[in-house]
Amino acid sequence: MVEAAKSLDYSLVCVAGNTDLDVVTRLDLDPKNPNQLNQSLRSNRWRTEIIVVNCRNKSVARKAGQDRRVDLVTYPVSDKWKRNYLDRQQAGLMRDSGGGYLVDVSKLLVTNAYFLRKNIEYLKRNLENAVKRGLPVVASSFAAEPLELRDPYGLAALLSLLDVDEDHALEMVSKNPYDMVVRNRAKLKDSYVQDGVWVIEDE
Repeated sequence: MVEAAKSLDYSLVCVAGNTDLDVVTRLDLDPKNPNQLNQSLRSNRWRTEIIVVNCRNKSVARKAGQDRRVDLVTYPVSDKWKRNYLDRQQAGLMRDSGGGYLVDVSKLLVTNAYFLRKNIEYLKRNLENAVKRGLPVVASSFAAEPLELRDPYGLAALLSLLDVDEDHALEMVSKNPYDMVVRNRAKLKDSYVQDGVWVIEDE
């Protein structure tokens, strides 16, 4: 998968799992409740560069939205999509905590016309609320095998199905995730204490 990404001209990739290569480590959490989420964050925040929370219910979403240890949230497409989505209240919590929204672009590659239409409707609603509240938005291929990967422009082009123009789509594919990684790598240094507070050693 990493070699395929390199051939598609990516300079940085985010991997959910362990690897010996210099790539971004990403942990996808799928908690059943807020307590489970809190335990996972306590155990993994300072060992992982990017943490994504899959919000399967509103209580988990609210906890993830207000917790500064969460980088990105995403929502599964399910029969509960009319009740569980990135609503205005959720977006407001995330704006205050610095969290962002992760777009699962693989949902735009389904071949069934009915499900594709539903996926587009669902993703557009989440995306619109995220953009209105000024949240950082990251687009991910969610690729499980090399054939599901797309080059950056191909990934950005798929976002046109969500009425995203090319410039903003490329930001979601490149600038936004890159800025997030740079910020988090700085926080993982021993000199970091909290936002705005660093340990400076005298030479």
